[in-house]
Amino acid sequence: MEISVRSNVGKRRKTNQDYADYFVTSEDCYLFVLCDGVGGHLAGDVASELTAKFLGNLFKDYRVTFTDQQSTEWIRDAVEGVNQYIYQKSLEDNQLEGMGTTLIMALISGDSIYIAHVGDSRAYAFSQGELVQLTEDQSLVNELIRIGEITAEEGLEHPSRNIVTQSIGITPTVSYELAKLSMHEIDRLMLCSDGLTNMLTLEEMNQLFAQQTDIDALGLQLIDKANEAGGKDNITLILLTCPQIEATVGGDGE
Repeated sequence: MEISVRSNVGKRRKTNQDYADYFVTSEDCYLFVLCDGVGGHLAGDVASELTAKFLGNLFKDYRVTFTDQQSTEWIRDAVEGVNQYIYQKSLEDNQLEGMGTTLIMALISGDSIYIAHVGDSRAYAFSQGELVQLTEDQSLVNELIRIGEITAEEGLEHPSRNIVTQSIGITPTVSYELAKLSMHEIDRLMLCSDGLTNMLTLEEMNQLFAQQTDIDALGLQLIDKANEAGGKDNITLILLTCPQIEATVGGDGE
């Protein structure tokens, strides 16, 4: 597996409120985490970094094999646990009051990939020349698109496009979405913040994926293109290749 993690402050922001990292257990299970501090809230950079590190430490300390059931249960407990952790931190320090973050994470055990997300950071899969969005934004604009109030094109310029309906740490409870796929189904996986997807269309990203096989170079090209398009926000992404493996570590619990 090849891995590339990149983050850029963009053209408009003075600070970077995104944070991304990955973690590995002794049994070669992987956790990839990307967070985007919620716009308009204090200490978004603190929330994103604390969230990633909390999840990483929880993951590395887990001593049970990641079967299908254990993986989904761990993700449930991890999301609920980190939400409570960030929420309590914000209550204990006035300087951190109201902090929050989006979350997109991928847990890989054997050939299974579990993707959980809160907010509007996304996951994409590239396979057979096509880039496909795997997650659905938990955002006000996406809700307006879903009920037919606005079109997807209108959503790109909507004044409320940065408002998420779910985020880590803002409220005592949080709702997340979970998906599962197989390493055998895809060639590459991307987790990214909206600083990338608000600047580039699916077609533009698909073209870069189709042209570039080196994921380090691909990451740089995606960030450069997003900045060329305006770079209105921080741009962060995690890219990884998905080798066609025969591993059985973790399995699917069946």
